[in-house]
Amino acid sequence: MALTLHSTQSALDRPTRPKDPNGISRAVRSGGTGAQTKADRAVTKAAYATWSAEWKATYKASGDHTTEFTEAGSGITYADD
Repeated sequence: MALTLHSTQSALDRPTRPKDPNGISRAVRSGGTGAQTKADRAVTKAAYATWSAEWKATYKASGDHTTEFTEAGSGITYADD
């Protein structure tokens, strides 16, 4: 799986807060079919949801909000990678 940001979102950095744009809904797969792109987006969205829940728990416990979205299985490339 290899998703890249859509050309209109190509300058997005990895999210560091759940409110930051993540670019998942418009991410595209290099090669493959439309169904594979949708499947990749679903896997990435699930990884994002996991990261978001963990981020919120960490923030509530310690006030730390510096963790980037780097969840394993996310499969998306951001501008700051």
